[in-house]
Amino acid sequence: MDRWRLRFGSMMVTSSSPRVRAVLAHCAANLGGVDTHVMVLAVALAFTAVLNWVAVARGDHVVDLITRPTFLLLLGGLAWSVAAVPGSAQGAAERVLPPVIGALGLSLATDLLLLTATEARYLLGLSTSLLGHVAWGWAVVSAPRQAGPWWVLAAVPLVVVLHGRWGRDVIRFAGRQRGIVFLHVMSLVGLVLVAAWQGDVVVLGGSTLLLVSWLVLGHDRFCLERRWAPALVMVTYHAALVLLVVGLIGDGTFRP
Repeated sequence: MDRWRLRFGSMMVTSSSPRVRAVLAHCAANLGGVDTHVMVLAVALAFTAVLNWVAVARGDHVVDLITRPTFLLLLGGLAWSVAAVPGSAQGAAERVLPPVIGALGLSLATDLLLLTATEARYLLGLSTSLLGHVAWGWAVVSAPRQAGPWWVLAAVPLVVVLHGRWGRDVIRFAGRQRGIVFLHVMSLVGLVLVAAWQGDVVVLGGSTLLLVSWLVLGHDRFCLERRWAPALVMVTYHAALVLLVVGLIGDGTFRP
């Protein structure tokens, strides 16, 4: 029986299974041109994310203080590196990369402010977070459209349900911060709808998870505190950022 061989760097993989051959062919097509440092950054990013989730779940503030900004620095480096991979759509990357790096930078500033929060830093962190949502919207609008606007038909009822179930209560119980909380919710709803209009399901998934993360955070802070909420916030937040970067800059490197 003929055996199919595929070389990944110095490793040779062989298989006689048609399904395995198809999977390996897809991996070769997508990862064949990826530089080693890009893969190292991706592995380090995943490892840092897991460390952060465990730290948040355990209430380990020191590890959280280290890993949360490290994740964003690694993700920014990964976005920059993937945009420079030979064969990527350079024109699209040049348009999308600045707002993506800007959004990640604002997210980094927000996390640093909130991790060392005083009342003034907390309010400033809310402002930088809002600017970050605007930057993500700029990045999504700057990306090429992938399909027709049919995803809007699914996105509209989804954001209505999310707002009715959690967003309305978050705004209602935000007290003196009700105005900026309302702007946060509306900016993220707008991001989801813009992503749906652009037609990229990966970017839409990231935008939706970012909205879910913020609603869980707001509900935990203003409505009802739950032990599992901080960890869920970080899992959905990190997943959202990764999907946004992959969808906007990945260009086939880490996506089918």
